[in-house]
Amino acid sequence: MKKSFLFILFYSVWAAGFSQSLSLTRLGDSFQSTNLVIHWDAPSNAYPHSVWIYEVVPKKFPPDAISALVQECGFTEKDKKVSTADQTVYKNADRFPSKHLEVSNGSIFYVNVTHYGPTNFASDVPEMNQMPQLATNFLSRLGIEMCDIEKKPDGTPNFHFWQPFKEYFLPDRIVTNIEFRAVGFSRAVDGATILGAGTAGDGEVFFGPHGRPVHIDISWRGLNRVKPVNTVSPETIMEWVRHGKAMQGGIPMNLPAINWQGVKSLTVKSADLCYNAGDRIAPSKWLMPLLLLWTTVDTGNGTIDVEIDCPVIDESAP
Repeated sequence: MKKSFLFILFYSVWAAGFSQSLSLTRLGDSFQSTNLVIHWDAPSNAYPHSVWIYEVVPKKFPPDAISALVQECGFTEKDKKVSTADQTVYKNADRFPSKHLEVSNGSIFYVNVTHYGPTNFASDVPEMNQMPQLATNFLSRLGIEMCDIEKKPDGTPNFHFWQPFKEYFLPDRIVTNIEFRAVGFSRAVDGATILGAGTAGDGEVFFGPHGRPVHIDISWRGLNRVKPVNTVSPETIMEWVRHGKAMQGGIPMNLPAINWQGVKSLTVKSADLCYNAGDRIAPSKWLMPLLLLWTTVDTGNGTIDVEIDCPVIDESAP
């Protein structure tokens, strides 16, 4: 039977009186199997010998970029409802279309509520093949550089593009109308993806008619390097997995839970350095490094591919 217990993993780091604890329980389920046979098939240089811990701090977007965004969204100074050192809000809720823009400490939220229908189709929406350049240009104007975007294996930004559509059944034909095309993206630091980016860095932008944004939801805080730390060896990682210092990711719903006491072996196929930032419900003040282990579990009744998240900091090092 799968061992069930509440396990909370803490990283403790000291630098000029600094200490921080970060739970990984939101990343998956705890497990333990002290006699587990583990095969490390990941490259020996899969992750660096030294990494940084980062502090998440407030950030301000370039003033000229925000000024241009305010104009692009169709606001004037009389639409400014809040203006403080930390927050600026524009609204024109008493007019149509209804629009709302809020900029505060590294986050931008904008929504343009426009109702389309069979007598008012959205037009001149950017084509999908225009989206990569449109997204790149838009983010660059905000001061978000492509080196800070999560990458695909080929080194290009890992943009996620999608589009909704509505069908209208007119008397003489069926019309499909696309109101916007969207891009989603996540942040990376030192080439490592940020998990649960939350306030640390992720976002989405919807581009509507004439390529103008109709929805923006970006969180992109500042990051300060706090302390370099050494990482542990693959042998130590495997021992930590056996002794309950790792979290198992989800498995397909049509499969039973893994009985770790009966597992024949676990094979680590790759190990990717990532950072844990909490999430928007429980954001962390710190970015803490960890390993994403992509594994295959031999349950004795077949194999299951499972993600396992494990700490990586060598806390014994000075």
